[in-house]
Amino acid sequence: ITHLSCTAPPEIGGIGTVAAKEVALLRARSLDARLIAPEPLTDLQEEARSSFERLPALRIGNGAILRGLDARLRQTDVVHLHYPFYGTAERLLWRRGHIPVVVTFHMDAKPEGWKGMAVDIHREWLQPYLLSRAATVIVSSFDYAHRSSLEPWFAEHIDRVVELPFGVDTEFFAPGSSSRERFSVPSDAPTFLFVGGLDQAHAFKGVEELLRAFASIDAHAHLLIVGEGNLRATYEDQARALGIAHRVHFLGRLDAVTLRDAFCTADVFVFPSTSSAEAFGLAALEAESCGVPVIASDLPGVRTVVLHGQTGLLVPPKDVVALTNAMASLAADPVRRAQMGREARRLAVERFSWDTHIDGLMQIYQRVCASRS
Repeated sequence: ITHLSCTAPPEIGGIGTVAAKEVALLRARSLDARLIAPEPLTDLQEEARSSFERLPALRIGNGAILRGLDARLRQTDVVHLHYPFYGTAERLLWRRGHIPVVVTFHMDAKPEGWKGMAVDIHREWLQPYLLSRAATVIVSSFDYAHRSSLEPWFAEHIDRVVELPFGVDTEFFAPGSSSRERFSVPSDAPTFLFVGGLDQAHAFKGVEELLRAFASIDAHAHLLIVGEGNLRATYEDQARALGIAHRVHFLGRLDAVTLRDAFCTADVFVFPSTSSAEAFGLAALEAESCGVPVIASDLPGVRTVVLHGQTGLLVPPKDVVALTNAMASLAADPVRRAQMGREARRLAVERFSWDTHIDGLMQIYQRVCASRS
């Protein structure tokens, strides 16, 4: 099984994170699975570089034409393409050979400027044809898929679309002790957490709106921001301009254990994405698995992870007033936070198991291989 992804850890991005996790879990079940991704735009340490196979590529952002890909696929039974992957999807699906291609449709990309125009043209004219040549198309939720660019394509191809939610490691991401001293947070301060890319490609994560909302709530509250990217300095400047820099802690990129400690330190996780480029919410699910309630934007897909009034609160995207009110409400109500946290943990354990996800993935592989023979 060869997975193809436009990014791979430690690069930022949910697509690469999902692809890497699936490959690791498939290997744990003794399947011969590998992940191929483009050479990164920045240098990686050797241990990170050796985790996955990196091919030289002509890259524009996260799009890439991989060199030497055909030779890598000659001994593959199934190709699993993580979409969108512009530059590679066209080459793989346009002239599909005898190898079945499974596609995970992660989201509709929403770049700005000329890139956005190019993506719109691709989505309108090329995407329906490319996806029609896939053996199976996987979506993380029908809620998102029916409100995405896939919707016009569904009527003719619904028999090849499978809903398979992503998972969370509920044993690793589990309720634990707070580490407030480690993060310089007072023991009695309501503490919010954000996790996401701070680069231009992830501007839809809503950090600007989050900082504006945070500036209007309890002056004793603190905000932890986990992530890295070329917009970090801009957000730090915004925090200073709002007079909240002393209460906003930019932690950069964290290793897995420290990230889990940050989840367990937070009273509330905030997921204020502003557009449908956000299709699921892996970080929100990790927070819930740690027993932390979530305030999230009411977006397709996201609302299958965060249940309004049960595991957290949903607010309209880009509505800073609604976000402020939700944050203030939970900051002032520890009893409600605790109740939502328990429900969040229960939801993660019962509905979002990686084992269930991999079971479904293996069934898909077996089916497409059987249909080929």
